[in-house]
Amino acid sequence: MILKKTCPAGVVGGFTLIELLVVIAIIAILAGMLLPVLGRAKEDSVRIKCINNVKQLGLAMQMYGDDNGALLPMPHGTVLWGATNPPPWSQPLAVYYNNTNLLRCPSLCQFFTKSPYNYFMGARAAYMAAGEMLASVSLKSIALPAQFILSGDCNYPFETTDADPDNYSQDTLFDPLYLPPQPHNGWLNVFFGDGHAANYRSFNSNEMTFSYDRPSVPWANVTGP
Repeated sequence: MILKKTCPAGVVGGFTLIELLVVIAIIAILAGMLLPVLGRAKEDSVRIKCINNVKQLGLAMQMYGDDNGALLPMPHGTVLWGATNPPPWSQPLAVYYNNTNLLRCPSLCQFFTKSPYNYFMGARAAYMAAGEMLASVSLKSIALPAQFILSGDCNYPFETTDADPDNYSQDTLFDPLYLPPQPHNGWLNVFFGDGHAANYRSFNSNEMTFSYDRPSVPWANVTGP
């Protein structure tokens, strides 16, 4: 005769209901702890990709300058991609960076109305030196290349169609209204005139300047010649 093994009442598959609930609760707690960590790790990977975008765009600026008397494309204000008179500053550089996907950062797009143009031209010094909006950044005029902010993340809500973001009339990087930064786990990518890029949370007067020839100058304090 074959005897069948039966489970006592309240037992399911060898585990009591209480044990199952305890296991589910532990899994839920672990998931709650791990998800923020995974989210930060994902955002860090986007930041690394974004800083690579900035470096490539900065390299394109430097190569363009080498071919055009050390002058960069002129920023004009709100200009659509594909415009020819005038073109946005990012468009003449396209032959040097080739892939327009590098103009876009998923994190910056998320926080600033999905604009696909997420990096700016550091035209504040050129604007102040010329005394007018229409002025090209002069690489020859950059006396402090390791500190001069040439480009970086657009931590500012530009129009979604604007392919010409720049900082001649507004601080598109460290505007107090948009600090602390929301993207990249609170970091911003900054590209300097000597070709290096680094992460910052706010303006660092020991390491950066918006002026062609004076150290430690914040955006609002840039003056003309």
